[in-house]
Amino acid sequence: MKASSDQNNKSLAFKLFKEMQEDNLEYTYRGNFTNKITDTILSLAETNLNNVDTPVKTKKRVYFIMVEGLQNVTRHQTPNTTDDLSAYPGLFVVQRKVHGYFITTGNVIEADSKEYLSTMIDKINSLNPEELKKYSLEILDQGEVSPKGGAGLGLVEIARRSNSKLLYDFKDINEKYLYFYMHTKIPNTDNIGDTQATEEDKNSLENIKELHKLLEEQNILLNFTGNFTQDTLINLLSIIEKQLQGTIILKMKVFNLMVEMLQNVVKHADNFKYKNVLGKHAIFYISENPDSIVFTTGNYIQNPKIEKLNNKIEKINNLEKDKLTEYYNKSLFNFEDNNDVHTGLGLIDIKMKSKNNLTYDFYKIDEEYSFFSLQVTITKMKNGIERFVSLADNDTPEIMLDAETGKMEFKGRSIPENAVTFYKPVNDWLREYALNPQENTEITFNLDYFNTASDKQIAKLMLAFEKISDKTNLRIIWLYHKGDYEMMNEGLKYKELTTLQIDLKEEE
Repeated sequence: MKASSDQNNKSLAFKLFKEMQEDNLEYTYRGNFTNKITDTILSLAETNLNNVDTPVKTKKRVYFIMVEGLQNVTRHQTPNTTDDLSAYPGLFVVQRKVHGYFITTGNVIEADSKEYLSTMIDKINSLNPEELKKYSLEILDQGEVSPKGGAGLGLVEIARRSNSKLLYDFKDINEKYLYFYMHTKIPNTDNIGDTQATEEDKNSLENIKELHKLLEEQNILLNFTGNFTQDTLINLLSIIEKQLQGTIILKMKVFNLMVEMLQNVVKHADNFKYKNVLGKHAIFYISENPDSIVFTTGNYIQNPKIEKLNNKIEKINNLEKDKLTEYYNKSLFNFEDNNDVHTGLGLIDIKMKSKNNLTYDFYKIDEEYSFFSLQVTITKMKNGIERFVSLADNDTPEIMLDAETGKMEFKGRSIPENAVTFYKPVNDWLREYALNPQENTEITFNLDYFNTASDKQIAKLMLAFEKISDKTNLRIIWLYHKGDYEMMNEGLKYKELTTLQIDLKEEE
């Protein structure tokens, strides 16, 4: 009945969904954190907060601690180092319990920071509310600074706003680095009293650490479990777009596939009442394997709908490319049903975009409902590397790197908040390209402006181009607007400092 796949891989969505539901994990995010991504995460979390019956005071305190926690991860998530710590991205978890909320964050820290952090948090935990207020004023007055350059004021304010003791833990990565977990309890307004951490509180942190271990083992890059609405979809797509900015996989292909998969959940998932909350409870995550990117959704479905859905997917899976296109067009112009939202176009389009069969399963919940999981795979190129596309933003340039044609282009302005992070995937891509470049390689720079941080990264790119030029006829075209002598001089600088063929051209 189901498309063939490894059974453990198929059941992961249901297992992960059940564990997160049972532990009341409303939202988890594992990935790179930037100011833009954190803004969208906050918007998504705020939407979820507004959809539950929680005291207003509690919502405000939860939101404040979310902001502080996310800012902390964004500032300290990965030390500025040449060590490869990409396997340990940041973590953000929102957990809702009957008596309140837990906010958990995780990020890499230098091992030398462990003693300072432990001492700071233990001191905060030893103070009563009045002492915390006094300590906060002392930090503001004296400007107490941590080894990482940030004041301990954020931790103090989290403790004050939560009215709870801060739970934390460390996990060894290697001799130089640790993974730091911060776990904050925000009790409901009516339940504020005993601020001591209970065994239940400690167990909730252990459960989240176990979940994090699973996310790492499966290399799940982005994960959301909660009540899916159109607002959820929009916020998730915004996070995905920012998260995929500058990745080696073809961004637009992934993004378009995500639109279809998430819309499929929002449109077709059935409402289910879980712990007195009625909604489209579902899960969505992206995982990466050495040879593929895998996208998974899971949601509740009414049992009478299973047979029809099963037959639809089987038919789609059995069609080759030409027949699939024909089936899509036929469905597109079929208006006899008068029910446009159930035509199955989304599922057909998902297979067309992914070029792989849909993997799916049904898990019976009760006599009325089952859990439907859908998994789609994009196979990475085996005879080469994917075309790299990064669209322009307010502070980053458009970048296009095409291994098939040997053409590359950098266009716009480059003033990213973290130039090292932004240009790292470009350097990674170039290392792959250098192994088997085209006979001719042409690189065009058409930049309006770049800051000094970007200048350093462009210099690093030039060194990479020099290495590649040993295996290919490499030419760089440096464009500048008429009268922009500053940009012209930047091109001349690189021409004089490298052995590269750089042709300067004035544009009207």
